[in-house]
Amino acid sequence: MVIQIGYVTLFAGAFPLAAPLSIVCNVLELYSDIFKLSFITKRPPVHRITNIGVWCILVKGIVLLSVFTNLYIFCFTSEQLMTYAPSLFEVIPLSSEEALKSGSDHIHVIAPGAGMAVATVMMSLEHIVLALVAIMWITIPKTTAAVDDEIARREYVKFLETHNRVDVKGISITSF
Repeated sequence: MVIQIGYVTLFAGAFPLAAPLSIVCNVLELYSDIFKLSFITKRPPVHRITNIGVWCILVKGIVLLSVFTNLYIFCFTSEQLMTYAPSLFEVIPLSSEEALKSGSDHIHVIAPGAGMAVATVMMSLEHIVLALVAIMWITIPKTTAAVDDEIARREYVKFLETHNRVDVKGISITSF
């Protein structure tokens, strides 16, 4: 899954169809896992853990790296920025022999003297997107309120059991 997140986010500008294809692949994998767990194998044993460990750091790194890769694709290798700011680029026609090799009859290059402007546009967009990522990391909670309440309830029940305050044998996990 993390490899798939990497492909979808790192190269979204180069292959926008990756996100819908990954959804289709995940749905197919979900149904194959349902079939496998229902008819072929037993349910795997539960191993409780507190968090996803190093995978969280890895996904955050992929998100940060995807900002850079997609902006470089946008500014330097695709024609998107040229469409928005055509004065920063120039079109160089290719000979028929070169056109057959490259699949296009022209190439776009940064106009002489416009390199600093393209770099400024890219750096500005980069800082805006990184600021949005930071705002989202700060404002979106790691867990929902319902999960926090359930964790607090379980800790309270465990506290009562360990300190023999109340007989909690009749308290089920869902009784609160």
